[in-house]
Amino acid sequence: MAFLKKKQDTVEKLFLSLIGVQMLSFISLIISNVIDAIAIKRCLGTDALAAYSFSNTVISIEMAAFGFLMQGVSVLLSRNAGEPDEKKRNSAFSTAILLALTVGIVLTVMFLGTSYLMSDLVGTPAHLRDLAASYIRGNALGIIPYLLFAVFSASTIIEGGKRQLMLSFIVMAATDIVLDFLNGYVLDFGIWGMGAATAVSELVAFAVVIVFYLRGRKLFRFVPGLFHKIHAKNTFEYGYMYVVKQLMLTVLGYIYNNYITIKYGSDVLAIYAAAFSALSLLQCLSSAVGNTVSTLTGFYAKEEDGTSLKSMMRVAVKYSAIINSVIIIVSITAAGPIMRMFNKTSDAHFVIAVEAFRLFSLSIVFRSINMAIRGYYQSMKMHLHNMLFTFVETLVCEVLSLIVLCEVFGMSGIWLSFVAGEMLALVLLTLVLMIRTKVKKCIDAWMLLPPTWCSEHVKRFASTCHSSDEIMACSEAVKEFCHKTGGSVRTSNALSLAVEEIGKNIVQYGFIDRKSHSIDIRAKRNEGSWMLIFHDDCLGFDPTKYLISTDTTGKHNGIRLVSGLFSEMTYTNALGINNLFIQMNDEK
Repeated sequence: MAFLKKKQDTVEKLFLSLIGVQMLSFISLIISNVIDAIAIKRCLGTDALAAYSFSNTVISIEMAAFGFLMQGVSVLLSRNAGEPDEKKRNSAFSTAILLALTVGIVLTVMFLGTSYLMSDLVGTPAHLRDLAASYIRGNALGIIPYLLFAVFSASTIIEGGKRQLMLSFIVMAATDIVLDFLNGYVLDFGIWGMGAATAVSELVAFAVVIVFYLRGRKLFRFVPGLFHKIHAKNTFEYGYMYVVKQLMLTVLGYIYNNYITIKYGSDVLAIYAAAFSALSLLQCLSSAVGNTVSTLTGFYAKEEDGTSLKSMMRVAVKYSAIINSVIIIVSITAAGPIMRMFNKTSDAHFVIAVEAFRLFSLSIVFRSINMAIRGYYQSMKMHLHNMLFTFVETLVCEVLSLIVLCEVFGMSGIWLSFVAGEMLALVLLTLVLMIRTKVKKCIDAWMLLPPTWCSEHVKRFASTCHSSDEIMACSEAVKEFCHKTGGSVRTSNALSLAVEEIGKNIVQYGFIDRKSHSIDIRAKRNEGSWMLIFHDDCLGFDPTKYLISTDTTGKHNGIRLVSGLFSEMTYTNALGINNLFIQMNDEK
């Protein structure tokens, strides 16, 4: 019961708030793709569906570009969200938009001008060539708004517009579905119209986030002249592994398809394809966990806040285990009805398909944790660790598990290979890093944090408060921390007073909705200065605005008093939480 009653800190609440919108985004996209296939089959026939399947290999280039930008820009903007210099924030955002626009123009020209050549390159049969090329050209009309949507989606999340982003994905899926059937039964634009329907839905989703951008707070603003090559380089470094991972998955799919076909035949391959398609919906949480960890890592790494990073990873592992365990239980129980969407109950292979789906589902807990680790490595620019872990997980552990388990368990080895491969990769990573770092805790080994980032270090302090009494206790603890770290009496008293005055004001004005809230307080000593950081999930409260207030009632004299002791005080609201940064020069 203690676990259930434990108060959530700001990191955990932030993680949970982001994971929901990420999951819904992935689910809406998957449902939209499934409905696309159904609409094409029902309205245009088998040949059109086959052409759609071939053209999807080409469309995957657009999807890779979207994922690359979404992940890369999310980390780029989260690292700049707390930047007090507005010009630097705007430069990061402007660079991302211009980068998306450039990639979008290149892909649009390529799709429109070489649709037949691209159809040939993916092996489209001659009788389906016109259909595949038509779909590619129709879809190409939405590439530019779709890639811009990726950038604005990232900024929308960071600016606290989670509901608006969820709305945009829902509207995109709904628009695509309606236009698919409208084209099939009324407009009769053929398969080109199906591609154009997807393009229009992407344009509509982009319009939704643009409306929010125009009406929102604008933590980031687009300024055409603020393109900076360092931000473009960082976007690539934060996002390129998404493309690499997709390429590795393509190779893995090729290996599985050929191995299963050679060893067991095309009927078993069809069972594998159906079960794997159903599994993709279960993996939405895993993808959402990876993206959320990537974004939060960028946010806290900017502050070198190892305490919050550790808390984030613990939360990611905890909820990966809890939520995925529930999903597994539901999947095992409902495997029959789920697989009836792909196979008739009377089908001789139906029982095998149910077994396949049940065993496949066991992999999602380990996959989710592995995604969290990869997302962390990506944001921390730990490129070698990320590349090696991804390669070993995808093309070593899963392939090895497939071959060995099929020899031991026969056909069931196919379905067990996913859970075995994901688990083996995680165990190998943990053992190697534990031996290398000589630490006993898994999370500490995975994260490889610099010692100076952690609260255990002599120059760092971390605390989480939920009430005025806890703020007062934290104030005394900060004074003691500062004194032990070599701060003068004046500096120790100033930091302590800042915690007391700022913390009490946050409680007074941020807790008035009577909901449970938390305030994360961090302090660190730098060379020649001290930094005090407040993160809270309360109602919006910007203490800096009272520094220039003409109010004469004396309500905010405490804030004005402490502000005179510091060299800098800046406030931002990013990812839906308040962030206050205070710096004080070291005085003896």
